[in-house]
Amino acid sequence: MEGRETPTRPSRTTPSSPRVTPALVKRPRFQTLARFWEGQDVLARWTDGLLYLGIIKKVDSAQETCLVRFEDNSQFSVLWKDIFPPAVPGKEQLCCVCNSQSCTSDNKLVHCGKCKHAYHQECHVPSVPSDTDSPGSSWMCRQCVFAVATKRGGALKKGPYARSMLHMKLSLPYQLKPLEWDPLHLTNKQQCYCYCGGPGEWNMKMLQCCRCLQWFHEACTQCLSKPLLYGDRFYVFECSVCTRGPENAWRLPLAWVDVSHLVLYHLSICCKKKYFDFEREILSFVNENWESLLLGDLTDTPRSERYSNLLHALTAQKDRFISGKEIKKKKCLFGLQSRVPPPAPQSTVTELRLQETDVRSPAPCVSERI
Repeated sequence: MEGRETPTRPSRTTPSSPRVTPALVKRPRFQTLARFWEGQDVLARWTDGLLYLGIIKKVDSAQETCLVRFEDNSQFSVLWKDIFPPAVPGKEQLCCVCNSQSCTSDNKLVHCGKCKHAYHQECHVPSVPSDTDSPGSSWMCRQCVFAVATKRGGALKKGPYARSMLHMKLSLPYQLKPLEWDPLHLTNKQQCYCYCGGPGEWNMKMLQCCRCLQWFHEACTQCLSKPLLYGDRFYVFECSVCTRGPENAWRLPLAWVDVSHLVLYHLSICCKKKYFDFEREILSFVNENWESLLLGDLTDTPRSERYSNLLHALTAQKDRFISGKEIKKKKCLFGLQSRVPPPAPQSTVTELRLQETDVRSPAPCVSERI
């Protein structure tokens, strides 16, 4: 979306954060102090699914976290599973997953052409073909493919990196079953989401698969035609693991009250304030991003009618919205009663799950294939 600042990184680990065991996540075994040290340059995966350069300031072996200072000078605690150091000189013949150099004829060590880390063919997810480490091979590991292909607004859709990413996305680098979810299936204790296995926040540009119920970062998906808004659950989505191929996404229909709520929530996250001027900020944002909102049947609404439709929704739905007039401010100001995303539409996974209905196929009331 245009002209809006990106929210700052919130803290995403706490002293009570459970450890992720090797049985749950198949990732490079960085769970030793020898892999991390103060002053080390690393890449850290954030809740948006993207990797950011940082420097380790402190290592906490008890909680399996590192305090990382990022390039904007912010400092946050990051789980070991989400930290990726460069290859260590002299360790090129050790698999970075099992930390072993033993090989067999059908399970050799292969090296990533980008990061130089070594993997056993069967330790990497997905397993590596036998001819990968031949002279002239340009094989890239899963982490490097994701580092190159993931983007804000959606991952690459065309080209060799996009094809490699789709191949990687057919399998997850962790097991879904052991994840411990909250009752609404919005968050899990292991902070393990998406194809990348990184942390995430369901209301911060993520889509939930209607089959496996896992949440996926916008940056890791390849099916979106437009960027997501914060808190936007008006989609039916199928991940590549469940389709065994490309992802599917359908846009659900929105009413004017949903549009108003979604825009106000998005603006409140971006701008870090509660009240917004109707004409200068709310209506302006809607008009500037009209095509990107993918409003289905509302798309043909003339610009002259959007004003009255939005204003009516904001003034009529007092359980959702509050006007400046009610708190002795300007009557042209509007905000959310509570800063929460719009209620999940009846067609989404969480609502269907609460109703104990079958979620193995997309909901029928969809308005638009993305």
